[in-house]
Amino acid sequence: MKKILVVVLISILALVLAACGSSTSGSENSGEIPDRVRVVIGSTSTGGDTFQNAEAASRYLEDEMSTNMKVDAIGGVQAFDELSKAKDDGSTVMFFHDMAYLGVEYGAFNEENKLENWEIGPVVSINPGNAFLTSGDAPYDTMAESAEWLSENPDETVTVAIQAGGVSEIIFDGYYLWAKEEFGTEVSDRIKVYVTGSQEDKNQALWDGNADIIHGSIGANAEFTKEEVEDKVKMKFLGLSASERVEGYDIPTFAEQGITVNGEEFTFDKEFFYLMPKDIEDSYVEQLDQSLEEVVSNESYQEDLSKNAYITNYISAEESTDYLLEKREEVNKIIEQAPDLDDISH
Repeated sequence: MKKILVVVLISILALVLAACGSSTSGSENSGEIPDRVRVVIGSTSTGGDTFQNAEAASRYLEDEMSTNMKVDAIGGVQAFDELSKAKDDGSTVMFFHDMAYLGVEYGAFNEENKLENWEIGPVVSINPGNAFLTSGDAPYDTMAESAEWLSENPDETVTVAIQAGGVSEIIFDGYYLWAKEEFGTEVSDRIKVYVTGSQEDKNQALWDGNADIIHGSIGANAEFTKEEVEDKVKMKFLGLSASERVEGYDIPTFAEQGITVNGEEFTFDKEFFYLMPKDIEDSYVEQLDQSLEEVVSNESYQEDLSKNAYITNYISAEESTDYLLEKREEVNKIIEQAPDLDDISH
């Protein structure tokens, strides 16, 4: 019996020591990067610019941060929901673009998802190829010409496919407000919207005849503008919202076309950035920030982005909050004047 008691006591002691060791080990690992990081994005498309930018950044970040990253295309509402339930260890982060705050301002996302309620991470890249397109045989070649065409054809309408609460809506609003100021309500009253979702849905809206113009991008839509494309799916670009043209593409910017809002050239750069839980560990944010700074200077990463006409645009986590809040303030001046989509829906 004494031998049995000794064996039991030794076993208990071993378990206690093991538990202590585990506890000590856990405290030492506090603040380290998780072995797996889930990157939720505000899009359900795996062919659009959000996924392409998130996938490229994650692929290079894996090496810099010594972790495994998986991009999960679950859509804006679901992504914010997952972020609100995420642990503070960085095992779940969100990668999105300007719709993250535009969606709140437009009412597509709940007020609780406003930028101030998250830890705003670094800005990573820009899609300067953010564009509007139409069918290959459309009677106009630019966005400005589409409004001129309406002015010359009083019985016609133009329907534009956009996503409510997103980058496409703010750019549409800029176009609409300019057309209204330039040609009056006789033209703007005949500009309608077809509200839809992913890039695939917008493309289909054009092909099905539900829209005359769609929001898209060089990265996602250039393949449909090539000479060899069948006429029934062929597209052409009408203009870029970015502040500068994209090298290698003969696509004029909105500003070049004379599109203005509130007396100023209308431009909008679509930028991608990270959002994290508000109480995330500072060490994680610092590691993500430092790693991304290395990634954006990597020529291989830059080349990967350029394949889809994207460019790097690193703004540190320390500076990104003020930068995005100021950008939000500027676009709100447009949103306040913009029409309600319910009033102009096709």
